[in-house]
Amino acid sequence: MFSRIKSLFYKIKYLYFLDRRVKIDKTAFIHHGATFIIRENTSAVIEIDSGVYIGRYANIHTNSKIKIGQNSVLSDYVFLSTLAHGMEPSAGRILSQPDIDKGEIVLGDNVFLGFSSKVLPGIELGNWTIVGAGAVVTKSFPDGFVMIAGNPAKVIKRYDINIGKWVTP
Repeated sequence: MFSRIKSLFYKIKYLYFLDRRVKIDKTAFIHHGATFIIRENTSAVIEIDSGVYIGRYANIHTNSKIKIGQNSVLSDYVFLSTLAHGMEPSAGRILSQPDIDKGEIVLGDNVFLGFSSKVLPGIELGNWTIVGAGAVVTKSFPDGFVMIAGNPAKVIKRYDINIGKWVTP
């Protein structure tokens, strides 16, 4: 009973009390503890399409755009950010330096991000990209239909449409 009430509370919170620049389809499910941060850019946006599942304590930060395609799954503790801190010693403290937006993140439809995986700025993951737990995605895989893992993430399997199976490249 308590878990149902808690789930309802978070659904109301995420659908009605978030920054208007976070656009969440009503069929998306967002677990408690997920964080959405949009910096000062008024045109920045986070778009979450239909059927998306976002796990506990996911962190999504931007000053430009992050788009999450239909039926995608972001596991617990996933991190997506288009931001970086300034790191100029002559400019003073790191936290006093302005954030730098390094480019949009676009996740296609049916993308799966494993537990605690990280997606860095400027990345595009095509439809049916499967990201292993703990992976750090530092480059785009726009064609999709791949399993990637590691740090940095690289292709470990591809989906062969002709035979309908995942195969080792």
